[in-house]
Amino acid sequence: MFGKNGYHFKKFTGILVLVCCLLMVTATALAANQEARWRLDAKAGSVLPRSLRFMTDDFTNPVDPMPSRQGLENLRCSASAEFSGAGLALLREEIRARAGKEAVIYVVDLRKESHGFVNGDIPVSSHVERNWGNYELNTPQVLQAEKELLQSIEGQELTFVPMGNTDTKILTARTVKVEKAQPEEAIASGLGLHYKRIAVTDQAAPTDENVDEFMEFYQSLPENAWLHFHCHAGHGRTTSFMVFYDILENPGVPLKDIAARQYALGGTNLLADSDRDDWRGQEIRKRADLIRKFYDYVQANRSTNFRQKFSEWAKG
Repeated sequence: MFGKNGYHFKKFTGILVLVCCLLMVTATALAANQEARWRLDAKAGSVLPRSLRFMTDDFTNPVDPMPSRQGLENLRCSASAEFSGAGLALLREEIRARAGKEAVIYVVDLRKESHGFVNGDIPVSSHVERNWGNYELNTPQVLQAEKELLQSIEGQELTFVPMGNTDTKILTARTVKVEKAQPEEAIASGLGLHYKRIAVTDQAAPTDENVDEFMEFYQSLPENAWLHFHCHAGHGRTTSFMVFYDILENPGVPLKDIAARQYALGGTNLLADSDRDDWRGQEIRKRADLIRKFYDYVQANRSTNFRQKFSEWAKG
């Protein structure tokens, strides 16, 4: 009836349907890739967290030349990867042995991704591509989103799986009935610890606003404070804020020594050159620039007790 034109119309329609199907498959694959999975963050039970380090420790990562330890052993802080609920109780005792029973211990949680503790002990998190959950949110918004997410899984039976090259080698997936899902602040306060959240995107440079949050927190600390910094693995984000704290407490020590000694203790080499041309390389370079800028900020503003915020000063 339609002749040649009808044939071409049917052919065009068939191609259009095929293209639509391919687009739907692609969209479904992308959505699956972005769908959050529940991640097992660390070993449950009474075990100290990975990457645990104190400022009195021997250097473990090789550095040449050897950096100065001036002021390092008086730095009242420690660092690690994520911990279990029972592991945090052990960690508290390790810190008290060094800081004294009267120390005011702060858990400084640098994770932006939603995370918490299942049944009082199992450390878990919601994972999407790049671990960039809550990317668009600020710290108060992250806390609210995290609280709601944790409440939503109570009563469910879920499997928490290790991810990443390191975690998959040392952790085993756990399937449990979620009787209770609590944010980290609840676990910390239950152990008599103080809690501070600064939501920093994983594998990315801290923002100027993150630095402002830390400076406000730093200026509020009592004299007998002890800070325990952590992120997921205890590497990039944790080392960044260890360096910030070291700079603030030891402003007379050259930046190259501060960065090198925090790396030597088991952290990340924040000032190392990167020739990567992908987004990770860009973030590594941004982070190094931020570290240098923060060092200059401290030198320029410590005489005024940091009256000007870092974000304002950084604008030049």
